[in-house]
Amino acid sequence: MKIFSDLHKKGFFDLLSVNFLTQALGFGSLLLVAKFLTPNEFGQIKLIQSYASVFILIAGFGFNTAVLKLCSEKRQQAEKEGILKRSTLNTLVATLLALALLGFLVLTDVITSSKEIGFWLLVYSIGIPFAAITGLFTTYLQALKKIKEMARAQALVRVQSVSLIVVSTWLWGFEGFILSTILAYIVGLYPILKQVGFGFVRADASNLLPSNYMHIASFSFTANILAAIGMSTDVFILDHFSTDRSTIGYFSLATIFVLGAMQVTGTVQAIATPYFSERGFDESWVRQKILETQFKMAGLSVVIALLIYFLAWLTISYYYGESYVIVLSYLSILLLKYVIYSSCAVIGVALVGLGLMRYNLMVVAISTPIGFFFSYTLFLQHGALGVAWAQVWSAVLLFVLVIIISRIALRAHFSKLIDAKL
Repeated sequence: MKIFSDLHKKGFFDLLSVNFLTQALGFGSLLLVAKFLTPNEFGQIKLIQSYASVFILIAGFGFNTAVLKLCSEKRQQAEKEGILKRSTLNTLVATLLALALLGFLVLTDVITSSKEIGFWLLVYSIGIPFAAITGLFTTYLQALKKIKEMARAQALVRVQSVSLIVVSTWLWGFEGFILSTILAYIVGLYPILKQVGFGFVRADASNLLPSNYMHIASFSFTANILAAIGMSTDVFILDHFSTDRSTIGYFSLATIFVLGAMQVTGTVQAIATPYFSERGFDESWVRQKILETQFKMAGLSVVIALLIYFLAWLTISYYYGESYVIVLSYLSILLLKYVIYSSCAVIGVALVGLGLMRYNLMVVAISTPIGFFFSYTLFLQHGALGVAWAQVWSAVLLFVLVIIISRIALRAHFSKLIDAKL
């Protein structure tokens, strides 16, 4: 029982519970409202959220990762607040550029397959500034290890937001879901801002940022963008090449269940990152914790995958009905991808904690275009099921690359530390 006690002390269960509530705000709430939407509308919402997630990353521009890394280190509180202030200003500028780019790509019909999706994507983008700033403040609290405070502050507002989304979708359908989600993004900023406080606004931001600030942000940004595109390749392929729009809805429902499972993996990553950053000088500790935490995460992912499939079977059988049974075929394949991904996920955030983002960038720079090739090729041969299997093969490739490149990264990192001491 010691493992559960340690997890509780570090805020794992607090953060996990609020992550599930947060998931309900975005994708998870779709499980509750799908009965009020047609499969076509369901697929449109998934597409809009997938495109928006990429532009939320552009708006953040990796500044949240820089804050997570630098504010996890031993610095004066005043310096940490200065870093947060500068990062907030930088994020606001990046957000304006992201919104301008999104508007241009939508109006020129570059990224969306229809004008209707493009219009609602522009409406949905109202929430992007609030999502970007919330993400920045959340990682700041994460860096300070204020996990429980962050989680508990969010919980009540998240429950209220989900209620708002469900009721609005029931009353006004597709439009109600979009507009209420935007409002939920806006309201969701408050509890995080309350925990951070306004002290950083008065911080002295005139001092030079740490020399590796932009290095961390830029590498993280590029890696995260490529990873986000890679994670959404399946939906993007179906959007542009599938003629059966209802298929996107069924496939999207399967991804919703997987994203619920991903909250467990994401919570472990969020807890672990600042600890790797803080102890990045201790080679034996880092290597031991990577192996120990990753092994536990892999085993946990198998249990989570089985539970999610059982939950999906119950939901499909007793809530959605037989017409949705194809969802289980997609889900069984995508959960295999989830287990493979989770079996190397801790290694990836360990590299982030050590400031080795360029190696993560190498991984996704190789895996993303190959994954796109897998998805397109298997879609032409097997349709949506082929796209699902392409995600599995992409996860296998990612796993192999992470194992190989992380070994190189850790060897180089600790050799450099040893040389610096001599």
